[in-house]
Amino acid sequence: MSTAPAPATNGQFSVYGRHHAKKINNKYNENKGNNISWIDRWNQTLARYPIEQQNQIRSRLKSALKRFSKKYPGVKSFQDPNFRMCKALTKKLTAILIDTTIQRELDLNWVIKIIEDFRPYQAQPLQIYQPLPEDMPEGFDAETWSCWEGQHTGMALYLIGTVAFGMKPDDIEVPTVEYEFANRVECRTTFMANNSKDGRKVLDSIDIISQKIFAVRLDSADDPEWKEINKKQLALEAQDLFMTHHEKFHDEREPGAITRPGDICDDKYSVELVRQFTVYASAVLAANPRAINAKELPIIMGFLKMADQTDGIDYTDDQIRSLAYLCMNLFEADFDESGFFWEKVGIAYVRWHERYHADMEESMRPGVKLNKDWAQGGTFFYWLLKQHWTDDDGNPMPIPKLNISTSFRPAAKDLSW
Repeated sequence: MSTAPAPATNGQFSVYGRHHAKKINNKYNENKGNNISWIDRWNQTLARYPIEQQNQIRSRLKSALKRFSKKYPGVKSFQDPNFRMCKALTKKLTAILIDTTIQRELDLNWVIKIIEDFRPYQAQPLQIYQPLPEDMPEGFDAETWSCWEGQHTGMALYLIGTVAFGMKPDDIEVPTVEYEFANRVECRTTFMANNSKDGRKVLDSIDIISQKIFAVRLDSADDPEWKEINKKQLALEAQDLFMTHHEKFHDEREPGAITRPGDICDDKYSVELVRQFTVYASAVLAANPRAINAKELPIIMGFLKMADQTDGIDYTDDQIRSLAYLCMNLFEADFDESGFFWEKVGIAYVRWHERYHADMEESMRPGVKLNKDWAQGGTFFYWLLKQHWTDDDGNPMPIPKLNISTSFRPAAKDLSW
């Protein structure tokens, strides 16, 4: 059995210190809706960006507002007759809050794009509802509303009103449409159903996943699929791992980050398989605090799924940790596509290809295709474990039958280093 490498203390991220993961996962533990103001939503989102990108966004916002002012010279309020917005229920913008457990994460680039391309007659009314009394922040009364759809439009109107028009926030009135929802599940379901690609900021998979987790925890939703996703999220939380997007939240390199949330939540992987993966990941990150590589998750999850479905092998947590230690000892558990693991896969595959087609004339042989996928990487990983994975007494660990349809078989010498 492989022994554990010494835990790392890589700056602020020690074996016990995946602080960002805790922060991200804690958002799912709200016990009620979290309504915040427009300016707080902007500032909190902006603060998540690196300083250089914050400055770029400020510069782009300044240019967008300047462009807006040139497009509508002389306009100083949303009620200007030359500023043709839809006529609906007009309400003060400061009386409308944003429920962050309903809305997706604010995309500042989309807000700036709205301002850059703003046409008042195209602006959609903010879609609002009366929040539950227990969700109402202190100091707000029954005339307070919650915006369940349109936060990007609302944020653009807030910035146009306060900066381009020079208005006081309390003087800004905007068109709204009130919806009569019986509960937040109805609101959340409508939010997900109404978002399409036609002129909207379409929900990414991580946005939809977050909605389903919030629905189970905050709204007591009983959808079986949503409950399974929440259980998987709980398994991630237990090991300080978190799901994120590969680029939109700027935290894809944080220790514990998983940029393939769709794989985690895919129903082909059970809650127990996800939990087993977290055991592997926690062991690896204890020695090297880092994000989960995009090529790593499908290899490890694929092998664990193969063991479960092919031969019904249910590895213990100690065995899974042993698997993690073996990966670290052999190739530092580095599954990056430019790393040592895939280099070894490529060498083994090319040599196998030459042996496999040795009886064919060279001009007739098919070309070598290195795909760095589950078929090639998973096959190599399987035979690597077959050759190296043993227990404390040197006995082979239980290995399932290979269920990948492939002729690829690495030579023993290509599995040694």
